[in-house]
Amino acid sequence: MAKMKKLTPSEITDVVAKIRKKYDEYHYKFFKSLSYKREFEKRYLAALKNNVDISSFLLAEISAIKELIKRAEEKYLNKEIKTNNVKEKSFADKVFEENKRKIMKYNDLNFHKDANEEIRRLFGALNTLEQEYWPNLYPALKSTGYSLNTKTMMNLENQLHELGGSGKEGISPKLERYVTRLNHFPRDYSMVDKEEKNYILETAFLLHDVANVIETVKEKNNVLSEENREKLDFVLDYVANVINDFRLKEFKKKY
Repeated sequence: MAKMKKLTPSEITDVVAKIRKKYDEYHYKFFKSLSYKREFEKRYLAALKNNVDISSFLLAEISAIKELIKRAEEKYLNKEIKTNNVKEKSFADKVFEENKRKIMKYNDLNFHKDANEEIRRLFGALNTLEQEYWPNLYPALKSTGYSLNTKTMMNLENQLHELGGSGKEGISPKLERYVTRLNHFPRDYSMVDKEEKNYILETAFLLHDVANVIETVKEKNNVLSEENREKLDFVLDYVANVINDFRLKEFKKKY
């Protein structure tokens, strides 16, 4: 019997990434616990520490997760057959699909292969805000109490760059720690989740603050030119859409 070919280091990296993606699929597609993925990470770490044949180990692991997915798919298919093949999407499925549809129009800045798609697209939305929309505020706010050299606006601009700017290696400063968590082995998924939630929360606070400034300027400055008012509306409409599409309406600072 032919001896199994040993995997190269790059092949091992690829197979481990494939297994992780399979567990992600198992989690999101079939609503299974993330504990399955965490247990794999523990087994993988133990295999490395104990000098186990990694090629054989990974072959067994990928067979295991494929089998889990196969069983889940069969269970789902059997359920469909029992209902005479009439597939009725649940309310949760419809909400999930609608939410995903809304964010698809924003750039997917794929800064890490395992980064959550919502985080990638939220980063893309902020990057577009900084690059394409923010410059409109310079002339529009120049003659108001919120010109971009005021403390309030400099603070907001700095926050925007921290969250949406293309910094080191193409990611914003606020996402660097998130990437560090994703690269850590074994991966601590509770810390990854925490970084995602913090990024979403800080983004929500920023967008609401920007919207409040623009609305205040429009309300209190009757002398705004039509051109500048249109510039403010241009930015405000975009910010409002991001807040709505990423479901950030309820995340406001409590003063």
